[in-house]
Amino acid sequence: MSLLIRSATSLQRGVAGARSTFRRFLHDRQGVGGVEFAIVAPMLIVLYLMAFELTMGLSVAKKTSMASSTVADLVARQEKVSKTFLATMADVSGAIFVPYPSNNLLIKVTAIKIDSTKAPKVAWSWSTTGVAPYAVGTTAPVPADMLVADTFLIRSELSVTHELMMYLPGLSGTQAKSLTIGREFYFRQRLGTEVTCSDC
Repeated sequence: MSLLIRSATSLQRGVAGARSTFRRFLHDRQGVGGVEFAIVAPMLIVLYLMAFELTMGLSVAKKTSMASSTVADLVARQEKVSKTFLATMADVSGAIFVPYPSNNLLIKVTAIKIDSTKAPKVAWSWSTTGVAPYAVGTTAPVPADMLVADTFLIRSELSVTHELMMYLPGLSGTQAKSLTIGREFYFRQRLGTEVTCSDC
């Protein structure tokens, strides 16, 4: 009988001790900051990487616009051009992209003659691939506000590949590790009535 009472008493003490320990555990706030940091830190790191990647992408997009605009502007300032002159546009664009790489840089320059009926036709075209991208005499797309009779336009198209530096396929939901950023600009000729190309 005494053994049974001792066992019951030991059991009650054990339960009381467990309750006391559990209560202390519930009210103990030591280490809460560490737990909160462990929960929040991964999200903050991902947000930082995404902001960095977005900033890089916007910088490359801005330089793409600047390079395309510069190419069209430089060609529109000439009366006569050649393939040799047009080939230097790759160097001009590369200099604009510094310090970013200009991977897979593709430049297309198209001369567009708009006749008296406001029909835009390709006068000549050139690209860094060495092959004319558009056939002479074909209809060229021109914005409505630039469609003026008896005018001459230079259209530049520039695209470049931007490699994602912080690639997170599980978070982005895509397997794309690179983006192609492209821009196009139209400029009217500055001198004379048109810009001719001797060997395009």
